[in-house]
Amino acid sequence: MTDSPASAPKRNFPVLTGQSILSQVAWTLGSPSIVLPFLAVSLELPMFIAGALVSIRMLGSMISDVFLAQPISARQQKKRGIALTEVGVGACLVLAVIVAATGVVPAIAVAFVAAFFMIGLIEEIQSLMYTDLLGDHVQSKSRMIMHYLQLGVGGLGAIGLALLVHEITKENPPFSRHTAVIAVSVTFFVLSGLSILALSEIARDTEAKDAPHPIGNRKFSENFTDIVAMFDEAWFRRYMVMRLPLVVVSLSVPFFALIAAEAHHASAKGLTAMIISSASGYLVSAPLWQMVNMKSHRAVMVIGNLMVAATGAVLVTVHFLGVDHAVHLHAIALFIVTVAVTGISGARQLYFLDVAPKDQRVKGAAAVKSICRITAVILSAVLAGVAHMHEVAWAIIFIVLVSLFAAVTCYRVVLPKSQKAAAS
Repeated sequence: MTDSPASAPKRNFPVLTGQSILSQVAWTLGSPSIVLPFLAVSLELPMFIAGALVSIRMLGSMISDVFLAQPISARQQKKRGIALTEVGVGACLVLAVIVAATGVVPAIAVAFVAAFFMIGLIEEIQSLMYTDLLGDHVQSKSRMIMHYLQLGVGGLGAIGLALLVHEITKENPPFSRHTAVIAVSVTFFVLSGLSILALSEIARDTEAKDAPHPIGNRKFSENFTDIVAMFDEAWFRRYMVMRLPLVVVSLSVPFFALIAAEAHHASAKGLTAMIISSASGYLVSAPLWQMVNMKSHRAVMVIGNLMVAATGAVLVTVHFLGVDHAVHLHAIALFIVTVAVTGISGARQLYFLDVAPKDQRVKGAAAVKSICRITAVILSAVLAGVAHMHEVAWAIIFIVLVSLFAAVTCYRVVLPKSQKAAAS
């Protein structure tokens, strides 16, 4: 017996909310931006490789954006695909830890590069599916409520689990502690994948008829012409002016985590402090940005950029002055930038869903992400090289300067909701 169209949304909202919370816990405890770089530095991988993992992950994401957006858009049902991506990310983490246990540095480097590439590839496939799924099954206001429930409850759960794992493993060596955290993360990825199977998904028969070409007959060049064609749309050009500077701002979390790992990777409290900081950032983001986002996406993005700039400026000042500091300084800095970047990310995604026409939603998302990924791959590789040859602090200085520029750009491009309504 199937659910009626009227009852399906009522059932789907709690299912998607619960699944997103489980996924949030999993991504926080197994974060490729925080936990895995900490593990990489503790295993004595070169700083260039540790920093370049950001680029490698984004390269995988970029491939998904360019080559897989059209097949994903044409796929009528997506819940099984999302479930498989959750399990796939967990499998990548397991394989990386297994190879890391060998202690062979070259093999570990290869394993981490492969794991980050696959995580980026799988993560973006999931993101494209999820964007379309939410657009079809959850209304705008409900999307916002679900987003902040995910951040709040997921962040609180991750804090509790991180403290529990810390208490159980605090006498263990660093690798054992880090592995325990990742093991819990993998468990939640599997639970998240299983939970979304309860979604009552309605097939969209019209998509197959409307597709201009069968997926198998698409030319290689069409993957790129689809992206170029999006620049003919005024809404897309305006969105990209705001979006591109935010690419650099998004790099603040991994590079702030990298400088923390460099200083505190041997500390028994280092990784736990970073996880709790990032999870607390998600927790605080929920009520903080929800109130602001209801009135203005622009305010969230401007304030978030200024928070990143101010925090980075303080951190590099302390670094260059040579002031002795405990792990708490980096924990506080990571907390602030997590709050800021989470707010910016949520606001720009919600803004995108508001301005993107339904028939251009997936193509537009893929085009935006493709361009941003290419930019991020290049910039993160350059910043990783700077971190390897000089200091991570110089990479953070660049992020601070671009964050200030991004604040100005967001203020000029994004309209508050009241003005947007008046203009329409």
